[in-house]
Amino acid sequence: MNTELPPDNIYIADLHCDTIMQMQRGYDISKRHDTYHIDIPRMIQGGINLEVFACSADPHEKDPHPFETVDAQLDVLLSEIEKNSDTVGLCRNLTDAYELKAANKISVLLAIEGGEPLSGDLKNLEYFHSRGVRMITIAHERSPGWCTCCQEKDPELEGLTGLGCEMIAEMNRLGIIIDLSHSSIETFRKVLEVSGAPVIASHSCAYSLCSHARNLTDEQIKAIAAGGGLIGVGFIHILLSPDYSKKTHAFWNSHLVEINAITRLFTSNIPEKEKERQMEKYQEIIAEHDRFVADVRPSITDIADHIDYIVDLAGMDHVAIGSDFDGVSTLPVGLEDCSCMPNLIAELLTRGYSTTDTGNIMGSNFLRVFELIQNS
Repeated sequence: MNTELPPDNIYIADLHCDTIMQMQRGYDISKRHDTYHIDIPRMIQGGINLEVFACSADPHEKDPHPFETVDAQLDVLLSEIEKNSDTVGLCRNLTDAYELKAANKISVLLAIEGGEPLSGDLKNLEYFHSRGVRMITIAHERSPGWCTCCQEKDPELEGLTGLGCEMIAEMNRLGIIIDLSHSSIETFRKVLEVSGAPVIASHSCAYSLCSHARNLTDEQIKAIAAGGGLIGVGFIHILLSPDYSKKTHAFWNSHLVEINAITRLFTSNIPEKEKERQMEKYQEIIAEHDRFVADVRPSITDIADHIDYIVDLAGMDHVAIGSDFDGVSTLPVGLEDCSCMPNLIAELLTRGYSTTDTGNIMGSNFLRVFELIQNS
């Protein structure tokens, strides 16, 4: 891993991580770990200035109390921010981001992934905003009833219900960033029609390079850019490489019982030590999988290829990064955890991007769009 800090004039903002899933089980973010992808020491080593922590209901099994689940996750995050106030701080606006940077602290921006915790009530948007939430990925692995995710089709919904339109308008009013990663094409189009502010896709890649339903078509990329928004390129294997996506799906389709068990453990609320104990029985099959896909495992060059493609298509001002740290089990070669961010900077500089353009991609573009959304 690269241990060098990035240049001082490059601001790094990562638009998506799922580390709260681990934190709610007792994972101590203040200490350096060899497991998972994010902790404060490694964020400092990687030069990260702003990290978006996404809270969500269980993405794989319907949560009967999604509001309470996410509210409890926010409790954990806010408690950790308070306990580690010498190194991190809550970021609610651009002023906070600049002041925390000046104080050599990492900005923590709170987000919700999936509209289910809103429980179809506009008042819950204001409540979560009051707790510090500034970004909402409106659909996740399931649809919340007023919009649809990319895995589901509902021709009667036509992408966004009347309540959905009200949700978008209220997010605009509050200055909450609307995130369309995971949204269906129908929802995507409708949101762009009704939103009065730019929108983002926090952790997606280019469909033309990897034809996965979670990725964005050329039309979608250009539409986000035309509205002043941006795309956070993700570090997710199956979204980066069609060869990896095809091979890993073939492996897991022949081991569905094991992959379902591993997935449930990964998102469960059981204590971390118990989760680790139960995971031990799956280490052999995980190792078998890693050997099976070793020849097609994506690397940092694949991430840069998607950045290149979106820059060429939409322009330099509309590209960012959204890792999905701790939302995936492994990461591309060269970006094994958040301490490796300087490697991506080095790759972009090697490809001929100027320091200014690299800085825009790594974080400054997001700060600009964040300000636009809060002032719309």
